[in-house]
Amino acid sequence: LPAPERTLGLKYSLRHFYVDDQGNRADPPRWLKQSQEKLVHLQRRLNRMQPGSKNYEEAVLKYRLLHEHIANQRRDFLHKESRRIANAWDAVCVKDTDLVEMSQTLQLGNVMDAGYGQFRTYLQYKLERMGKPYIVVEKYFPSAKTCHRCGAVNDALAADARRWQCPSCGAVLMLASNAAENLRNQGLAQYYENQGR
Repeated sequence: LPAPERTLGLKYSLRHFYVDDQGNRADPPRWLKQSQEKLVHLQRRLNRMQPGSKNYEEAVLKYRLLHEHIANQRRDFLHKESRRIANAWDAVCVKDTDLVEMSQTLQLGNVMDAGYGQFRTYLQYKLERMGKPYIVVEKYFPSAKTCHRCGAVNDALAADARRWQCPSCGAVLMLASNAAENLRNQGLAQYYENQGR
């Protein structure tokens, strides 16, 4: 059975791709952003061109190739990151976050573009191939609003808070790493229960 110190909790983050229970973040490399900036520039050029012209066809080809390049960069990052985690930890706990639902309610950037759903899929099959548990915590579990120190739930927590103080025990908590820690604890509790411990 996985021990708490050998288990990782991962919290999806719009700003950092994910944050783990140690407070580590996985920011996708800068080259991905640079490629996307080139894509925007190409799109603007295409909008000013005459469809059907030779220049337009050349720009369309460049645009397609750049899209393919970005997809390959993202896939490479997701594979390497999921492999690193699968090798380093005995179990991983994630939330069953509905990314499609989230992308429809949040206006802070494209949730689907980051590839977090794909990342979870890669991580799951890599862990399972190694005989390690991939533990999914129910999506309505209040991981961000729960103090990992005392277990109190802060329903008054502001949606945009990044740091908060537990009104019950006074602990000062970083929102994302606190949530990841709660996901790890809840995931392990679920896992032990299912194993009859």
